[in-house]
Amino acid sequence: MRSENRLQRWAVRAIAAFLAVYMLGMAGVPTFVPYVAVLLAVIVDGVRLALQTRVVGSKLESDSKRGGRETIH
Repeated sequence: MRSENRLQRWAVRAIAAFLAVYMLGMAGVPTFVPYVAVLLAVIVDGVRLALQTRVVGSKLESDSKRGGRETIH
């Protein structure tokens, strides 16, 4: 999976979460606690995505250094 696709999916999830809080607010529900929860969830999801992208990137880099081939012993 490409990192651009991961970033796009992360952005869609973030927008959907904030839209859900907005809709709660439109219904008259106090939104401070849901807003803080969504903010934390989006930050954690972003950090998880960044770490996952870094791990995949370093794995691809190490594979390219070896020529992309596995050695059988």
